Amino acid sequence: MRKRILAGMVCLVASAGIAVAQSAAPNQPKEVISNGGLMHTLEAAPVIGQPFSAVQVSQLVRKLADGTTIKNGPGPGHAAMRDASGRVRVEKRLTQASSGNPGIFMVFVLDPVGHTLTTWSTGGKGEQVAVAIHVPADKPRTAAASRPEQVKAESGRPQPLITTENLPQETIEGVPVDVVKTTTIVPAGRSGNDAPITKTHEVWTSADLKLVMKQQSTDPRTGELTIWLKNFSRAEPDPAMFRAPAGYTVKDLKQTMQEVAERLAQMPD
Repeated sequence: MRKRILAGMVCLVASAGIAVAQSAAPNQPKEVISNGGLMHTLEAAPVIGQPFSAVQVSQLVRKLADGTTIKNGPGPGHAAMRDASGRVRVEKRLTQASSGNPGIFMVFVLDPVGHTLTTWSTGGKGEQVAVAIHVPADKPRTAAASRPEQVKAESGRPQPLITTENLPQETIEGVPVDVVKTTTIVPAGRSGNDAPITKTHEVWTSADLKLVMKQQSTDPRTGELTIWLKNFSRAEPDPAMFRAPAGYTVKDLKQTMQEVAERLAQMPD
């Protein structure tokens, strides 16, 4: 169990580092708007002067052919926040709480001013270490207007029909949001279906905060997935939330990866 957790931590840290490095690449072809999730937050361009804190939660609802409804979630979710200088913090739960154990989760803090990504785990036992990764300075980006991804034509296969519409503006958690709905019709024969399949994707975005407050995807094959932010606040978060806790040793990524690899090699499967 401990070996799987350590391996999971290594994968998370490595993936996050790659995401941040890619987000700093010049002439990035599209603009990424954070939705409170880990990768969306790390890939998004820094937003100055618009602090917030919230909990991202999700729920999946499926309706079976016999009329049965299966609902998964919403669970406890995870915290996400941003301060006025553009620093962001996102948590990723690794193990669930049980029997008084708070569980283990990873914390990721991206500082666009110091050009660092710092990550650490809480709730576990053993050495308390925070890993600091240097990331390139952000370069100017070329952000294309938001639009559905173009489907590459495939000879002999019917192509999906994709349409996008702007819906009336709404308010979520006291925040005005723009609503965009994308409808995709999968024609008969494309995916083994004998009739067209209609799926939709709606996104509620705050233009001021550059933040996705809610998104909902509906597909008759997989159900309705909703991801949203709750317990929302626009107050400045506590500065301590963007620093490794007292007692943690800060090490660079290379040193930490070597130490983790050695520990994994010594552990039984």
